[in-house]
Amino acid sequence: MIIDAARKFIKRLARDEQGLTAVEYAVLGGVIVAGITALAGTFEDSLSGAFTALFNSVSS
Repeated sequence: MIIDAARKFIKRLARDEQGLTAVEYAVLGGVIVAGITALAGTFEDSLSGAFTALFNSVSS
């Protein structure tokens, strides 16, 4: 009974294209945020190393 209702709901969602653009933008936004988050650690390490080298060369 619940499975049949779920199937009907999924079929209805598959036919409905009205909110599709909003969902696509939400997924794209999630991918962009995940990419920025993944690169943030690498960028932070590189930036920290660059400033350390800069301050070491200035203070020497």
